[in-house]
Amino acid sequence: MTKEIKNKKNNFLGFRLSEEILKKLELIAKQKNRTRGLVAKDAIEQWLNLELINQTNQMIMISKSIFSKILSKLDEQSLDTIAKDFADLFSDIMKFSTAKPMNEETLKSYTTFLIGFFGKNGLKWFNTIDIQTQGKSFTFRGLHDMDEVYSNFFTKFYKYLLSDYFDLDFITKIEETTTNLIHLEFKIK
Repeated sequence: MTKEIKNKKNNFLGFRLSEEILKKLELIAKQKNRTRGLVAKDAIEQWLNLELINQTNQMIMISKSIFSKILSKLDEQSLDTIAKDFADLFSDIMKFSTAKPMNEETLKSYTTFLIGFFGKNGLKWFNTIDIQTQGKSFTFRGLHDMDEVYSNFFTKFYKYLLSDYFDLDFITKIEETTTNLIHLEFKIK
């Protein structure tokens, strides 16, 4: 009998890093209790995801503190307008990235995309995110390190996204926001 040799493709990539970058990598690896290789792999993946989104949608990145300051200067109507504009842009990103229609049937697959996009591998708008869909109920919980104005902005943005782009007719069951937590529960009609 002859052994069948599997043709495995090696995805190894090697490069040199400065001492400064290695120290940063080591610090993050210790904080996360992971290897330097895994931290570097995650960093490259995050950067590539953001770079593709930036290039595709002609976006610029700004820090959370600047974004928070911008939002805090807006009146309620302007905040609502910005939330709607973000929903417009984000729906385009979602349609491009997932290539699926935005409707009730595809809501679960978009949920996975949303977690990655807003969470640690994407824009990092949230430290932790939990999105649950069960039957006609839909729950969003997110912990962030911004402020209450951001919580208000995101709640408006998310409602626009669900109603305008997923074309969902829903009833808000729970809408709780604090300076760093958003808890939204909806029931689809």
